[in-house]
Amino acid sequence: MGKRNFYIILSLGVFLTVSLYLYNGIETGAEAIAKRQQYVDDLRRKIGNLEHVAEENGRTIDRLEQQVRQAKFEKSVDFDEEKEKTEEKEVAPVPVRGNRGELAHVHQVQKHIRPTPPMADVCGLRENISAPHSDLQMLDLYDLWKFENPDGGVWKQGWKIEYDSEKVKSIPRLEVVVIPHSHCDPGWIMTFDEYYNRQTRNILDGMAKHLGEKDEMRFIYAEISFFETWWRDQSEEIRKKVKGYLEAGKLEIVTGGWVMTDEANSHYYSMVTELFEGHEWIQNHLGKKAIPKAHWSIDPFGLSPSLPHLLTSANITNAVLQRVHYSVKRELALKKNLEFYWRQLFGSTGHPDFRSHIMPFYSYDIPHTCGPEPSVCCQFDFRRMPEGGKSCDWGIPPQKITDENVAQRAQMIYDQYRKKSQLFKNSVIFQPLGDDFRYDIEFEWNSQYENYKKLFEYMNSKPEWNVHAQFGTLSDYFKKLDAAISSESGEKLPTLSGDFFTYADRDDHYWSGYFTSRPFYKQLDRVLQHYLRSAEIAFSLANVEEEGMMDAKVFEKLITARRALSLFQHHDGVTGTAKDHVVLDYGQKMIDALSACEEVLSESLIVLLGIDSTQKMGMDEKRVNENLLPEKRIYKVGQNVVLFNTLSRNRNEPICIQVDSVDAGIESDPPIAKQQISPVVNYNEEIKKLVVKEGVFELCFAVSMGPMESMSLKLVKITTTTKSEIRTNSELKFDSSFKSSSTSGDFTVENDKVKAEFDGENGMIKKATILVDNKPIELNSHYVHYGARKARRKFANGNEDNPAGAYLFLPDGEARELKKQESEWVVVEGDVVRKVFTTPINDLKILQTYTLYQGLPWIDLDNEVDVRSKENFELALRFSTSVSSGDEFFTDLNGMQMIKRRRQAKLPTQANFYPMSAGVYIEDDATRLTIHSAQALGVSSLTSGQIEIMLDRRLSSDDNRGLQQGVRDNKRTIAHFRIVVEPMSPAASNKKEERVGFHSHVGHLATWSLHYPVVKMMGETTPKPISSKNVEQELNCDLHMVTFRSLASPTTYEANERSTAAEKKAAMVMHRVVPDCRSRLTLPNTSCLSSGLEIEPLKLISTLKSARQTTLTNLYVGQKSEEFKLQPNDVSSILVSF
Repeated sequence: MGKRNFYIILSLGVFLTVSLYLYNGIETGAEAIAKRQQYVDDLRRKIGNLEHVAEENGRTIDRLEQQVRQAKFEKSVDFDEEKEKTEEKEVAPVPVRGNRGELAHVHQVQKHIRPTPPMADVCGLRENISAPHSDLQMLDLYDLWKFENPDGGVWKQGWKIEYDSEKVKSIPRLEVVVIPHSHCDPGWIMTFDEYYNRQTRNILDGMAKHLGEKDEMRFIYAEISFFETWWRDQSEEIRKKVKGYLEAGKLEIVTGGWVMTDEANSHYYSMVTELFEGHEWIQNHLGKKAIPKAHWSIDPFGLSPSLPHLLTSANITNAVLQRVHYSVKRELALKKNLEFYWRQLFGSTGHPDFRSHIMPFYSYDIPHTCGPEPSVCCQFDFRRMPEGGKSCDWGIPPQKITDENVAQRAQMIYDQYRKKSQLFKNSVIFQPLGDDFRYDIEFEWNSQYENYKKLFEYMNSKPEWNVHAQFGTLSDYFKKLDAAISSESGEKLPTLSGDFFTYADRDDHYWSGYFTSRPFYKQLDRVLQHYLRSAEIAFSLANVEEEGMMDAKVFEKLITARRALSLFQHHDGVTGTAKDHVVLDYGQKMIDALSACEEVLSESLIVLLGIDSTQKMGMDEKRVNENLLPEKRIYKVGQNVVLFNTLSRNRNEPICIQVDSVDAGIESDPPIAKQQISPVVNYNEEIKKLVVKEGVFELCFAVSMGPMESMSLKLVKITTTTKSEIRTNSELKFDSSFKSSSTSGDFTVENDKVKAEFDGENGMIKKATILVDNKPIELNSHYVHYGARKARRKFANGNEDNPAGAYLFLPDGEARELKKQESEWVVVEGDVVRKVFTTPINDLKILQTYTLYQGLPWIDLDNEVDVRSKENFELALRFSTSVSSGDEFFTDLNGMQMIKRRRQAKLPTQANFYPMSAGVYIEDDATRLTIHSAQALGVSSLTSGQIEIMLDRRLSSDDNRGLQQGVRDNKRTIAHFRIVVEPMSPAASNKKEERVGFHSHVGHLATWSLHYPVVKMMGETTPKPISSKNVEQELNCDLHMVTFRSLASPTTYEANERSTAAEKKAAMVMHRVVPDCRSRLTLPNTSCLSSGLEIEPLKLISTLKSARQTTLTNLYVGQKSEEFKLQPNDVSSILVSF
């Protein structure tokens, strides 16, 4: 018994011992696991740090490689035409790297033909590139930030900045680069010519003199429009001297565009045009050392990622930016993120990031650039000494630097530099030393140079300050930044994606008014864009046909038009923010440019069609002056209708012209099957009613055209043209040839693709049904208006308010719906087109015209309005739809990409308006509604399912942003829209992560054909119909030829005259878009889907001799190839010779 008990006790003891051991083992295992997990976490962090270091080292290596390649390139590439004939060089363009280190050429040359991916793969692109994967994402940050507006003290929009004067002795030396500059607006308060004659000429004269006299002086300059004007007046001695400054790095051209382009309203075609115009002139006249390497965008009112995308394609990858929302600046500065790599919304694969620096303070003037305290910084703007004719707003003038005061004054500005440096990761800063139209007098050149030189010498002699300051250029700054980042103590920069709209400079003063200001000229801008692009393509095709022998005078007309459109892209041009007489000057230049395009088109189409060169053609519409809407030309029986398709794809769409006979029709071989004759319905402003134009009719006919095809058709009398039928609620009388009936109540109009339902009371659209699924979508369009807020309050931070004006949209509350009224309407229907004319608001003289084209799945809307009877009045067209879009919507960026927006309830109405350069859409899981726009306007979606488009604004007050006037030069204005309703398949699983949208194939065609309709010209009689297939292949649906631009040879300047000839070379600028294949709409012509994604210029135009890889603006030319392939979303150029 005792023995058994012993064994029991022994067993229990063993069990307890083992259990205790196991328990301790489990506990020890948990601790070990925790330790191992900590080790893994530490290892991950170390790997992450090593990756970051590797990234920065990769960037440094990339920049060194770029410099080496560029040096090799400059030695090996010879642009001399004769040498090129005998020795074609194979030189790769300078590459740039993305943030992840991959080489990203402008476009990849495929040396071996690879099969085109099946369409399913192309469609899958959308899911792979719809999220940017960046460290900072602006849409997400807007959700997080509070957008409070505290008083920051001396830095009113920031905080009190402090630093440890002892600690700064042991950190890397602070490098300060002071950059003299002068911002020259090519039109604002004065016209371009007035500014040049009064100020800019003096500025550039001073540059030519003082850079030679002052060894350490530097200067940067941006606006080539002014520089070219100045250059033509200079002697060869001065020109040689300026080239020497460029070669020595004393003068730097930054960006190098024709203007500093607006980034909200400008279409990317126009951005490419103005950038190319500047770069081509630089290359032709200043040489390779002047080629821009950095971007300078200090005054455009908000910033788009489209411009960085184009600039990186031109091999410019560094930038300085200024006008960013003050709260965004503050939030970025708090985390030292004012310098970053700007990533495209579709990610960095194949696309380099764009290194960017945002100036931290309120303005680019000297009081707001040396540091956070403007009252101190103003004392170091030595132009503001009494002799300079300017003063400081803070009441403390600058002092001339002397031996007696240099210690105290140097300490003051050093303190500002040191405080400013606390906002950046690395010990390199720069101070812009300039302002608008600075350095226009001798005194400024001398005073800034002499006083800063003394300050530099003193600061640099103080080892305890650990600072080195000097004059420099923008490239000097970025070189020092490169060195700092690549040093042992250097910090990597984050990646950022998104845009910087809508800009506010203080309080709730959002600059969303200029998205709409002067809409008459915004629309004229797009008309000129269309005709310039058409003239460019026609001229280049004709010049190829003529083996480069087109008349030089015709080419000079093309240059005139290029420069007029480019000039208007200035950030006080297309924005509508210049004084009245300046706006008139821009308008007249654009009208002259349209006349120039007409002549170029006429001469070029004569060559392409091989017709009598004595004939002159006129465009389908004419403008009496720049103040009035265009009038349609009336074709007479016996004349020719000349058509030109400028798209690189087949087109099947109706063409409409006005004719002088009800029996008019088109003679062609083979005969055109469908032709329709209709009455012309106009609006009479005096009686505010619809009227029928007597003796004039509209002829519409369906025509098929090949890519870039031109044709001449004869207008004759025929009996087979179908007469339209008419329904109306008015008492209008029509020609007896037409069957008309009176009706009332709601009505519908439909073609074979879409049905539209209209309100019988005012004639405005209510619903649209796409017949592919027969599901009606509520549209419920109506007009609303805002009043303008008066400046009668102070903000909590003490700031004074301002009224609304050309820049600022400051509504006095929510929009009010305009009272509905019974209106007259007319429906004109036939086999080719169906139209609705209605006058919904009489006191605004509104005319709406809806058009449904046979075979096309959209509804066009033309909206004419005149707000001159109102004061402090902002008009909008609102669609209240059944689309369940929530708080998200998509707007375009410069017609190039679509960005997701999210309505922010914490921000005021004006903050939720965005620029719409070409379109907007809302969607839910089943439906997308897109409004394509042929002109730039402001847009928002203020509630779910709503789209609100601003149409015009009339304001009596100045908004205190420098214009010194309101906006009261309104005109009767037209806006063109295209409504597309698309049934959609369910979205992908990553829809929430998407930050970028894509049009469907139909959506891309809708916007291209809206912006670039078939060109219609009036010609004299030819014996028979003629057509010319100018290219031999149709490009893929995803490829768009942005332009086909003939290159210019160097200009000859003689006795105040200039002449420029075209080279036997042209740039094919191509854009590869990404389709959203969820749409259930089908293209009216699907032949482009079967074309490959390869671009083969020598097969496209068989008479071409060679094609080369090149950067966007042809600054770097590379190797020959027969085939080119673009990355998705690329905008790239191919240089062809003939």
